[in-house]
Amino acid sequence: MEKEFHDILKSTDHRPWEMPNKKWFWYQEWNDVIFLHYQVKEEILRNFVPDFLELDSIDGSYWVSVVAFTMNQIQTRNSFPIQYFSNFHEVNLRTYVRKKDKPGVYFLSIEAEKWIPTVMAKLFSGLPYEHSNIKRYPHLYLLSGDRSKLEIDFQITKKNESPKNIDLWLTERYCLYKDDPKNQRPLEIHHKPWELFEIDLKKIEISYNKFDQYIDFNQPTLLHYSPGVKVVAWNQN
Repeated sequence: MEKEFHDILKSTDHRPWEMPNKKWFWYQEWNDVIFLHYQVKEEILRNFVPDFLELDSIDGSYWVSVVAFTMNQIQTRNSFPIQYFSNFHEVNLRTYVRKKDKPGVYFLSIEAEKWIPTVMAKLFSGLPYEHSNIKRYPHLYLLSGDRSKLEIDFQITKKNESPKNIDLWLTERYCLYKDDPKNQRPLEIHHKPWELFEIDLKKIEISYNKFDQYIDFNQPTLLHYSPGVKVVAWNQN
């Protein structure tokens, strides 16, 4: 794994700012990732994001994204992954924010497949993890929870050889923000650039009780698939 870590850390030309000047603490993999992106009105989005965070926009448009993937190999720098705790499916709903010169993401919802990893992820990260029933098949993703439902049947088509600015803006994010006014510093992450592919949707049924009145989740504006990235992350403090 040391070679893996070294390869990740030496790939920095794509970063918008320098990595933290301290040792990373967490390693994890985000695999088989589906991105579904939606435009949303600024005044609606503002109601769901803490005031200390600025809403980020591109060409005057504001976005949220449903991101479904499989989390693998979670471990600290000085430990090793444990099968049950380190691997699970996840679906999150995120939007795009910034504080000062650091654009990042803010999670409106995060749902994970397994009870104990969900509790541990919420405890250690401070992010709003909740448990849901999630199942994953090669080209099918299913989620059934109290607050949301999701069914995506898709087909990968071709590689996106020339990502546009919007593709990069929606995916290349290197920090996460939490709803914590007392600690507004970002959670810094690093990985190699996303390898993006285009997809066709065979079926899509998505519902978020809290947001359905504002967003038609069955009509995404943009779609991406990625085999995934290997990620290192730093503690917030």
